[in-house]
Amino acid sequence: MNQSKATNVWNSYYKSIEDGPVGNLYPSEPLIRVVSTIRKGINVNKKFYFEDEGKENTNRTNFFGNALELGFGHVSNLLMMDEKGFKPFGLEVSEESIKRGNDRLKLLNKKNIELSLWEPTKIPFSDQQFAFIYGLQCIYYCLDLESVINEIFRVLKPGGYFYFSFFSDKHHYFRYINTINYGKLFDIVEWSDNHPSLRIRKAPLAKIKNKDSLYKLFGKASELRIFTEETDFSPVFNSWWHIYGKK
Repeated sequence: MNQSKATNVWNSYYKSIEDGPVGNLYPSEPLIRVVSTIRKGINVNKKFYFEDEGKENTNRTNFFGNALELGFGHVSNLLMMDEKGFKPFGLEVSEESIKRGNDRLKLLNKKNIELSLWEPTKIPFSDQQFAFIYGLQCIYYCLDLESVINEIFRVLKPGGYFYFSFFSDKHHYFRYINTINYGKLFDIVEWSDNHPSLRIRKAPLAKIKNKDSLYKLFGKASELRIFTEETDFSPVFNSWWHIYGKK
């Protein structure tokens, strides 16, 4: 399966959006929670988690170092990471998304955020450059997923953090797939012609088999945790695995 097929779908998707900013105008709630509690630890016990008296604000602010978002789509997460103290970088396969993102940054007079075009799977930065790397609803569209994860660990600093989200096996989107290749930890599938979102039909992606597969894919981490979020707010039931950890 050619990676360019996924790239073309997403570039067409962003071009089809009404003029103006792309996507959400606010940061992702799970990302806010992960970043704001990361200093408490990954698999922290209950006692320590709630013993933050006098550090309620400092625990979630005054970060430093470079942060990288893969597949940023919109720039709202990057803006939040800038406010947290990071130096943000964004990679995106869509030229249209980058153009609209830069337009928004210019409008807001934000000069600390750098956006670049990405051709997976190589991450175009040198080793150990980032204190935090993350991506929401994105990296499973990189069909050589294991290589991308290896790249994430390559450019992440020792002790650096990562966070990504994946469809869980309960997400109703998986009622609308064609399987292309079967694998050990994930299958390569594509959204079928009856997928409810017309604009992403035929987009290929990696479908993670289960939580154990996700743990194995990120097995290089020194600490690792997965949590699940589900909602029936939209007409299609959503179920997500969120994985975060430390190198």
